[in-house]
Amino acid sequence: KERRRLEEQQEQDRSRTNASSSLAATDLMSSRLLTAGNDDGNSNEVKGSSSNNHHSWQTTTSRSGNMAQIEQYNVVTQQSQSSTNNDSTTKNTSSSKTMTRGREVIVVFSMQGMGILANSLILTFLLMLTKSKGQQQNDYDDNNNQQQQGDDDYNNNNNNSYSNQYHNQITLLYIWRIIYAIGLAILIYVLVSRIRHLNESEVWTQDRLRRDEEELERQQQRQQKQGGRLEEGDGDTAGFVPPSIVPQDVKVKEENKRQQQQLQHEQQQQSETQLLFKHYGIRLFGTSITWLLWDIAFYGNKLFQSTFLLALTGENATLTQISGASAINAFVALLGYYAAALIVDKPTIGRLRLQQTGFVITGTLFLICGFLSEHLSSTTLVIIYLGSSFFGQCGPNCTTFLIPAEVFPTEMRTVCHGISASAGKLGALIASILFTFAKTDNALFLISGYTSFAAAIFTFLTIPDLTTLDLYEIDKQWRMILNGSEYEYDGAAVDPRHLSYLERRKKR
Repeated sequence: KERRRLEEQQEQDRSRTNASSSLAATDLMSSRLLTAGNDDGNSNEVKGSSSNNHHSWQTTTSRSGNMAQIEQYNVVTQQSQSSTNNDSTTKNTSSSKTMTRGREVIVVFSMQGMGILANSLILTFLLMLTKSKGQQQNDYDDNNNQQQQGDDDYNNNNNNSYSNQYHNQITLLYIWRIIYAIGLAILIYVLVSRIRHLNESEVWTQDRLRRDEEELERQQQRQQKQGGRLEEGDGDTAGFVPPSIVPQDVKVKEENKRQQQQLQHEQQQQSETQLLFKHYGIRLFGTSITWLLWDIAFYGNKLFQSTFLLALTGENATLTQISGASAINAFVALLGYYAAALIVDKPTIGRLRLQQTGFVITGTLFLICGFLSEHLSSTTLVIIYLGSSFFGQCGPNCTTFLIPAEVFPTEMRTVCHGISASAGKLGALIASILFTFAKTDNALFLISGYTSFAAAIFTFLTIPDLTTLDLYEIDKQWRMILNGSEYEYDGAAVDPRHLSYLERRKKR
């Protein structure tokens, strides 16, 4: 709100400056015209000295004509100034939104990281508050823990067995319930707030208004072809204008033509999906496959998170210490969200370069752990893991959410974003299944690293960079595609700077 208030104040100051310049120009023009009128009047007085009464009306006429010219000049100046101010306001508003569009989306998306951090802090606080300690267990007793034998075998195979102090099970159950109750309360508040206060975006609203106007024009054209039209007006002036009498054969031809156009319109509505895949299929594949590959690496990262937390806290750590280490990792990841929001709108970086760089860095860190984990110290492993958390957020985790919200027309944006997000959840499912077959932690690292590099390659091939593009251009291009005049569009949306590598090759 503060930013919008400052923008409005700047616009008002700019309007006052333009108005002052216009007023100065008007005064200058007025003085020149009045001077010319006085000169004409003086010459008329000299010429009519012998018959002053006969020629006195010429001075009045001359001055009246000059005043009319001044008034006409004022009207034209005001109209021009108003048009300039409107255009300036539109351009400045659009430009300001383009310059902060990515930041606003990522700051909202960063609430995901804020929620993870809050969960870790609440869990740590509750564990500290209970101060309940169970018996210390170094090995599992086969007689008393037969149900956990499978978990013991898994831990022994993965070298993850450690000594820990366990809280009472009833206490842990209550802590679990409290955490979920807090999350439920937040969800209810978000749902109610969304219903009562959230409005549609301006881009969507403007696109909807344009579509409604086009539909209204089509309806009026169909009414005229049917033989009549509605006359607009207020009160008694509005009414139906009866059609003119036309021959029967002309009516039949017009009816056939109308039915043919209606059929074409219905076919066009049915082929919107086909047109979407034809013109934006490469982008949709790119946003989906990169999100899928990132979630494989991301959730694979979470599967071996306990290894790094134990390296950070020590093998004899309590649940409270492990939860505190998880909060530290969540805080580092949250810094990655805000770092991404800070640089994502810079033209020298943008969405494409940020996503590619994030994939390459995280992939490199994963491969280092996969090949050299046995030769690295615990401190080095912790630093690498925290680095992967930071660059994972300051990169693909934010951009895989942001990019599908920009590269598609407003009318189809939600559908395409949903398809991309569902592909990401499929990647999480693949990770949970795939990593169960991994025999060692090194294999988990290598899989995450390879998928990150594969995602970087798909990003380069299929993802366009729309950092500096006004999203209205995509909507304009989409409407022309629906109207069958796609090749007539030559705006910024088809500029090679805003196309992916494969789209540029296809355009050639």
